[in-house]
Amino acid sequence: MAFCWLAGFAVVALAMDPERRYLGSQPLSLEAAGSAAAIIGGPVPDDTGSPAGVTPQLVSSGQYVGTDIEKQGTSGTELLRFLSAILKPRALQDVVPTVARARAAEWVAVMKAEGKDPVAAIDEILPPPEWFQARLVHLRDKYDLDEAARAGGAYGKAYQAVQAYWALARQTSPAMEAILDEVWQSSDIHTLLKSEPSPVLKKSERWIPGRSSLRTSHQFALDVFFTSIRRHGVEETGPIIRSVSSGIVVAASGDWNGGDKPSNYRSGGLSPKAGNGAIVYDPVHRRYFAYFHLHDVYVRTGQVIESGYALGSGGNTGTNARKKEHGGHVHIEIHDADGDAWSVYSIREFLLSIH
Repeated sequence: MAFCWLAGFAVVALAMDPERRYLGSQPLSLEAAGSAAAIIGGPVPDDTGSPAGVTPQLVSSGQYVGTDIEKQGTSGTELLRFLSAILKPRALQDVVPTVARARAAEWVAVMKAEGKDPVAAIDEILPPPEWFQARLVHLRDKYDLDEAARAGGAYGKAYQAVQAYWALARQTSPAMEAILDEVWQSSDIHTLLKSEPSPVLKKSERWIPGRSSLRTSHQFALDVFFTSIRRHGVEETGPIIRSVSSGIVVAASGDWNGGDKPSNYRSGGLSPKAGNGAIVYDPVHRRYFAYFHLHDVYVRTGQVIESGYALGSGGNTGTNARKKEHGGHVHIEIHDADGDAWSVYSIREFLLSIH
């Protein structure tokens, strides 16, 4: 990932009836039920390491997540808390995508049985924003992340939070993306949204650098410049930034508070350098789209949006973009879930191809 924006746990067991018990992906015999109870009898830690208050227990024979909730001794609310807990990153370590999808399918089934829309409630199972930020940090950028995390003050602490998720995000991203894909496909909403990409800006509102000038720019991100901006002191407001794809907003923040150097950063944003922005996951193409340096943000984490949806207005938030004559653009990254970040040349050609 272009560094402009950078910025142990035992798998809990699904306790089921004697013929459908699972511990991770392995069948759980009646004889093993006692050890499973020991594993899942305590609080399930959340992704910060503190108890999440979820304390699932082995249930009696005949109580299975996939059956009618009315017939179960465990309430739908309790099952949802349990299933949500085993869809969190720390519960997905060493879990293969097929097993992760099966877990997601159980969560979807219980949500529907409770009369709830799984896609509308997807924010309940999303990892924290730092997980997604770490997900987009590739190995070549790890040194830069570590350097930023060693900085002092709020700036360094913000990157320490991303750094803490880096190894976990690399390990669990295939499982997490399988979960998002399963939930997305379980709903008809994806059939109602536009599948074709939309321009990030109107042609009259943007200027895309020529290929020859890209050699000295980000190699895995593209800065798309605005043809006009409004200034309010050091702040800039540009045109409306629109989502290139349909998908799920997996991270969004519009509360950046900082200045043009690390020591002036106070709080908020996707990261000190990224400033305000949004990260959208497109389950159809299995791709992340990241938009940074926005002035304000109109979307929220967990929201399902269509291509062309307004994400916010352009700006110059982020420590680098806030520097004099460094704003006036939106920083765009595209990352394939199954591959690498797109090169600046690929992003440029893709955006120019959208009409």
